[in-house]
Amino acid sequence: MGPSQIEFLTELDRESPSPLYQQLAALIEAEIKGGRLRAGDRLEPEPAISDRFKVSRVTVRLAIGELVQRGLLLRKQGKGTFVLQPAVRHDLRRSHGLLDSLFAQSEKARVELVRYELDVPPVAVRRAMGLEEGEVALALTRLYYMDTKPVGLGEDWLIAGAAMVPRSTANLISTENILRQIGVALAYSETSIVAEAATAALRKHLKVPARAPVMVLKRSAYGEDGKIKEIGRLSFCTERYEFFFSTRQQEADTSPLIIRSVVESQ
Repeated sequence: MGPSQIEFLTELDRESPSPLYQQLAALIEAEIKGGRLRAGDRLEPEPAISDRFKVSRVTVRLAIGELVQRGLLLRKQGKGTFVLQPAVRHDLRRSHGLLDSLFAQSEKARVELVRYELDVPPVAVRRAMGLEEGEVALALTRLYYMDTKPVGLGEDWLIAGAAMVPRSTANLISTENILRQIGVALAYSETSIVAEAATAALRKHLKVPARAPVMVLKRSAYGEDGKIKEIGRLSFCTERYEFFFSTRQQEADTSPLIIRSVVESQ
């Protein structure tokens, strides 16, 4: 596929106090967000952009460099500069709310309900939730898409009463809100993030190569009685998802961030 031309109706404002490279970066970003430049498109060579806007190649290089740093573009040695699939951003301070993050960032976001049924959970899940042998829980698996591409797979186990919520509703709200609809309020949750090699199931759903790295957010959510009401994992494509968090200084002093890395033996 040949390079995509940047067809702007707006020219750079040389009287503006804003640097030309920032103006050019903003125009390219607008083309990406407007859908005129799509994920996988290759930009024109830097000399062509330089000639089009009558700016130096240094200005073009600075503009592209800024968008590379922000994760909108990717430079490939000897091949050119390409538009990246936008990454979903999710605040680590929110233990739930992936659906809200998705729909707030893309009009084309959607969720596919893969599994929604009562079943006997694995032994480790059963013990963590304090269930008796043979007791069932609600298995909820959802595949998250952004701009037609899968970005994450959520695999959750919720207390059996959550099955009272209709499938059509459960596919549109967070697990926290599913529990809230049956009168269960969550008091707190424990979350960890690890890196793992994609399993066969993840490769199938997320369309990633064998043993590709995925980020996995593992979460246990507790009710006001101190018992686990939900336990699950959300697996994300590393290039399509971004976690972030911000704190006030007082919070930073009292709430340390713990990062744990898990490496599988070969």
